[in-house]
Amino acid sequence: MRSTRTFRVAATATIAFIAFAAPTQGARAQTLPTAKSLLEKHDAAVGGRAAMDKHTSMHETVTLSIAAANISGTMEEFHSKPNLYLIKQSFAGNNLTSGFDGKTAWAIAPGAAPQVLDSAATAALKIQADFFSDYYDPSRIKSAQTLELTDFEGARCYKVKIVHKDDSERIIYFDSATGFRAGQTETASMNGQQMERTLVMSDYKDFGGVKIPMKRAIKLPMAEVIGEITAVEFDKVEPSAFALPDAVKAIVKP
Repeated sequence: MRSTRTFRVAATATIAFIAFAAPTQGARAQTLPTAKSLLEKHDAAVGGRAAMDKHTSMHETVTLSIAAANISGTMEEFHSKPNLYLIKQSFAGNNLTSGFDGKTAWAIAPGAAPQVLDSAATAALKIQADFFSDYYDPSRIKSAQTLELTDFEGARCYKVKIVHKDDSERIIYFDSATGFRAGQTETASMNGQQMERTLVMSDYKDFGGVKIPMKRAIKLPMAEVIGEITAVEFDKVEPSAFALPDAVKAIVKP
């Protein structure tokens, strides 16, 4: 799902079978599907890598809102093969722009000087910039395990634990009926603090053979941010969109 790149997930082929007791005596225990099969089912449900590979670029426009604070904004994401990326956000009167041109990851934030991102932030943005980062890639995963069948945001979902090669962990929920990814939880670093973050995805629609969740909710301890896609365009992003801004060029080391 291209729309959810700030929460990018892949998984490995590690097989995990977890049986749980049936509610009545004498009933047979059930075996959970493997994490690998759930990840592959999701990829197939949204169109798969082959559907995405038919396109060269993608542009999404999203509206943002925090109802509790009565504020709103917009976000645009631009992607191009193989790993070019640009994001523009305008929220509560502030503008934030960040990108990756295949070599340099950068950001321009309100009240701060333009910056070239450090190695850790660059590595994270490179994954987000990968044109196929929403699809199953075992090379990025240390382990994957199906934990249980449980309720998540009103749907019965398989709960899968993913451990990445950098030892970061994420819990993914796959809708047991459709195979779609319904959401995920993870520990995120924000303003130097660690906090739990939950992403909820719903209302999948087809664009150019790729099914995308039109609505996402990011639940944080202090607020809930709602994002709704208003437009999706394939193959219309010009290469010049990913050029480094002059302010960033000025600080890039030769």
